[in-house]
Amino acid sequence: MTIFICAYIVDVLFRKSKTNKPLKSNRPLTWYVCGPTVYDSMHIGHASCYVKFDIIRRILENYFQLPTFQVMNITDIDDKIIAKSRAANIDPIKLARNYEVEFVEDMRLLNIKPPDIMARVTDFIPQILNFIQVLYDKNLVYSFDGSLFFDTTKYRKYGKLFDVPEVISHSFKRSNLDFALWKAAKPGEPSWDSLWGPGRPGWHIECSAIASHYFGSSVDIHSGGIDLLFPHHENEEAQCCAYHGIDDWVKHWIYTGHLHIGDNIKMSKSLKNTISVSELLKSYTANQFRTLCLLSNYKSDLELNDDTMVTACGVLKKFDSFICSCYNHLNTFNSKHIPDPTLLKKIDDIENKVIINLAADFNTSKVLNLLIELVNMFNKLLLKDLSFNCSKLEIIQALNLVSKTLDSFGINLTNSEVKSDIKNNLVVDISVNFRSKLRQLALQSDSGIKKLEILKLCDILRDDLSSANIIIQDSSNSSSWRYNNATRLKVKKN
Repeated sequence: MTIFICAYIVDVLFRKSKTNKPLKSNRPLTWYVCGPTVYDSMHIGHASCYVKFDIIRRILENYFQLPTFQVMNITDIDDKIIAKSRAANIDPIKLARNYEVEFVEDMRLLNIKPPDIMARVTDFIPQILNFIQVLYDKNLVYSFDGSLFFDTTKYRKYGKLFDVPEVISHSFKRSNLDFALWKAAKPGEPSWDSLWGPGRPGWHIECSAIASHYFGSSVDIHSGGIDLLFPHHENEEAQCCAYHGIDDWVKHWIYTGHLHIGDNIKMSKSLKNTISVSELLKSYTANQFRTLCLLSNYKSDLELNDDTMVTACGVLKKFDSFICSCYNHLNTFNSKHIPDPTLLKKIDDIENKVIINLAADFNTSKVLNLLIELVNMFNKLLLKDLSFNCSKLEIIQALNLVSKTLDSFGINLTNSEVKSDIKNNLVVDISVNFRSKLRQLALQSDSGIKKLEILKLCDILRDDLSSANIIIQDSSNSSSWRYNNATRLKVKKN
């Protein structure tokens, strides 16, 4: 029996409303993701956010039949882009395009599903100017020295998402909480014409205008790192509610925690302690990094160090070994054992608990623990004589549950964790099969001395293959093998 349950999310407004918010829709969920400012390579702090959002997206689509339509912005004009382009003596738009291409490739390497639309800010200047004009006509905008600012003192619901700091005096702003909508042009910087003079967009107006262009006055899901809650998302919400004349613009805000690296320090370009995606993938696989993300709550800060990566690699290795063992036993034994209703019910109960925990604000860490419980239970059976312990049906159901769940999370089980071709696999198959037959002869031998000598040779071959990242696992009447690609990440400052 499979249960069906509605997923709910605990978002930032939960602290004020005190109610869980169910995710329901008769159409694809509209989802806006704050994308990158493309002035440098994406580091794995950013990558962890996008991996977590990808996991949530897959859960909604695979488990709760909630398809999504996702839009992500690309900020391709910004103070940081301009500064970097000057230092590199390159056109800022060209610099942004180069890093945009790299960002898209990094997302592909991490097996993150691309958004349905990637929207560059520079392609939406007319929409941004129109958005500002509407706010200006509503008397929510004032100008200073050629720049335009949103007047938070005239928007009474400012502070909806975040307990904003106390208003203090400012040299030219009416409030220190006011923010730029349009920045006056400076010599040598890219600019666009407007009714208020040449300039370029402020940061917050970009997302408001792009999201409103595609989704109008209501967005189902809006996501970003927790550091975007204030001021970025608070400002987005204020602008859009004022623009559309509504009380609430976003139904569900989703935030991910920071990625910490050593001594509980946030990974940040400003702290010069970042690791790029390409550097990560020299030491670990995309599957292993995704497993690390799955082992924690998406809202929690994520610790990345050798210990946490060893744990993630170990969990993935356990699943990989289990799947290999299942296939090996399904291909090598013939059992007439009648399926055990108790064992089948245990599998079904775990599957139902998987769905319940995914519905409860995407509790992937609990789900992995449930799968580990199932794997441990079956490993005890697989290491014994299966003819007397379980049927093929039970192995297939357990195998399908583990494989389906991991695949639904974006763990790509079709790719080997070690680069190898078919010929290499064939050599290993032949070696392991030969060793397995030799080992069985030794176990059946009456001569104790010859038996020990042969088994010792088998152990030597096993250990030699282990040094080549090939792990052999013996059971009572067969042997199986898998690749081992655990390594250690070299964390270095830029």
